[in-house]
Amino acid sequence: MTSSSVSGSKALVEKLIENWLDSASERSYQQVFCQILAATGHRVLHSTRHTGIEFGKDVFTVGPDGVGCAYQLKGNPGKKLTLKQYREEVQEQIIQLVTQPVIFPGFPNEPHRSYLVTNGEFEEEVHRSVDDLNRAGYYSKLELIPRGVLYSQCLDLGLSLWPSEIQDSRKLLEIYLSNPNSQVDIPNLSSILGGILKIEGMRPRFQFKSEFVRAVPSAALLTGISTSGHVEQRNHWAVISAWCMFYVSVIGSADKHGYRIDGSVLHSLNLAYQSIMDELVQLWQEVASRSHMVEGIPITDQVVYRWRYTLLLGLFSVLMLEDERSSVLSEEARTQLESWLTKKHEHAVLWGEGAVPSFYLWLTWLRKYDPTIRPDYQIAQLVRAVLHLNRNGNDHALVGPYVSYEEVTKLRMGLAGVEDDIAWDRESFDGVSHVTESLYHLLVRTNLKQACKGFWPEYSKIMHCSCIPDEAWEYCTVSIKSGVEEARIYPETYLWSDLRADALKSAYDRVPDELLCRPWLVALWWLLVPYRMTPWACAAYIEQVHPGWGHPL
Repeated sequence: MTSSSVSGSKALVEKLIENWLDSASERSYQQVFCQILAATGHRVLHSTRHTGIEFGKDVFTVGPDGVGCAYQLKGNPGKKLTLKQYREEVQEQIIQLVTQPVIFPGFPNEPHRSYLVTNGEFEEEVHRSVDDLNRAGYYSKLELIPRGVLYSQCLDLGLSLWPSEIQDSRKLLEIYLSNPNSQVDIPNLSSILGGILKIEGMRPRFQFKSEFVRAVPSAALLTGISTSGHVEQRNHWAVISAWCMFYVSVIGSADKHGYRIDGSVLHSLNLAYQSIMDELVQLWQEVASRSHMVEGIPITDQVVYRWRYTLLLGLFSVLMLEDERSSVLSEEARTQLESWLTKKHEHAVLWGEGAVPSFYLWLTWLRKYDPTIRPDYQIAQLVRAVLHLNRNGNDHALVGPYVSYEEVTKLRMGLAGVEDDIAWDRESFDGVSHVTESLYHLLVRTNLKQACKGFWPEYSKIMHCSCIPDEAWEYCTVSIKSGVEEARIYPETYLWSDLRADALKSAYDRVPDELLCRPWLVALWWLLVPYRMTPWACAAYIEQVHPGWGHPL
């Protein structure tokens, strides 16, 4: 690549950061600011969700020197914060910040540092007012962090590690400028993050762990900035998708290079986890507060309504399973969500094999919390439906998990253009399945031997496919570069003992340990990339969230 191309790419990145700073609200730059703090040695204790329940300050950290730091964020993009704004909008909070100690678990019990942060600038009168405040000798002194400081910090973290190739820079720009109400372009984001973290294509490996450690916050910064528009629009699924892609990519990179996830890398991942859980909780709060889930005009929303409902079924199942471990929900929200998940979900639709992870995650949750025969019956019903649709000779077989709902809808409505890659529409999906084996193994775990026996004639006529990566870290990529496409057809007769052994078999060497120990992330990864829901990954997942299910007593 020529030096002019590299300089042009850097100029583009600089301009993108400037544009982001000059348009981001407090909510959309908060995630990025926390990642900056983590990269500079801070331990972030709290980052507010901007809901009705807050601690009064936006961010609490413990600095590299062990001193507590409290930050009040103010969104003021492209403008100067005037003295009038300061007095009317933030002065009351600032007075509390500098005059009172911070009471929060893990926060040092000693005088702290106080900061007012904005993505704009401060008028001179504000500087003077703050100087007068600091002269009063209160508990803490206030420091101002304006746009210029944020810009410099972003450049320090991202400029040298972000895409230097024009093609990748274009992908980054496309994500940033995409419709904030749409889904995130996961293939493009995966390609960009893969380049930074050295897991994409034939990228050279990191030579030292310090390079990896520096690359992680850079990738986090890119993730936060590129999805800021989605944050502004409260497009929760898009934000969850992006941070999930970041999290899984970091795990894949660490596994590829043999690095342990600890220190600042682990802290960066914890912040990504918090962003994901905050979005899930806010998504449920939004759904719980509404009488229906229609978006916009009902007559047009019907095209995506049932797809959205099905996705929510999977997402909220993940939220409930993780809440058991970490209590991310309030008691009231937990009760409401449990009630919603246990009702009949007639609006959920099996639009293709890409919808199966949502049903799988929901049934896993239901089997754990509902002591009746209902979960087992529902599992059998789903197995029957998938086997019937994917039987040999069926012209309406479920499309494979590599095909998105958007692609299916475009083709069915005659909206697919020349630019759309729809080669799959000439494929025949009957007699082939990537998900039936995982579902059938779930049924085997219920010990409904007669139901399994009844389904066997159809089950043994289907070719069961899955992609096995050569290296475990490749499981963390959207596209596996080297592996084996495994196809299996079962015989007409099969021993029940062998079938039970198959259902309980999990190949831990095919998925990174750091991913398996985070079942909530595995589940989100399946919702994002459905073809990663393989039988051996499912077995490992069940052992994490529902240990003992299906094992002999």
